[in-house]
Amino acid sequence: MIFSYRFGPGLVAASLLLMAGCTPPVPTDVMSTKSAVELRAMQERTFDTTDRNKALRSTIATLQDLGYIVNKIEPPAGTVSAEKDTILKLTASVFPHGTSQMAVRANAMVLIGGLKNTQVDDPLFYQQRFFEPLSRTIALTALPAGDAASDNKVATGPVIDANGVRIGR
Repeated sequence: MIFSYRFGPGLVAASLLLMAGCTPPVPTDVMSTKSAVELRAMQERTFDTTDRNKALRSTIATLQDLGYIVNKIEPPAGTVSAEKDTILKLTASVFPHGTSQMAVRANAMVLIGGLKNTQVDDPLFYQQRFFEPLSRTIALTALPAGDAASDNKVATGPVIDANGVRIGR
């Protein structure tokens, strides 16, 4: 008892300082160096439907089919957050695009080395590992997104039909 009374508070303070030095570093985010236009081109696709609920449900089903654990769904905002194997996080947003389409935008972050969440900026990742499966689930062709003035421009990536067949470049 005498030991704990005389040395207890100092020992506790020293232990807390020592433990604070041993806590793992908080992961930092490393954002892409690509421009906003480049990111939007790879992360966003439109679908010829006005059914936001269908697009949101298809997005959730696709993420689950791909092995993601859905963490958060916000239907009013049209967002879904999910993670896979604790190192890959993907957030998808569903929103109207014009009067006859729904847009889906996905943003993925991968944890590298346990320290840095790095934004995925590989167009093939988004196309092959999210939008192609989403096209099959929603049974609609994923069209490259663009602003209203550029809807008729040539696609920057492959266009996939509802059966998963490449119909664009």
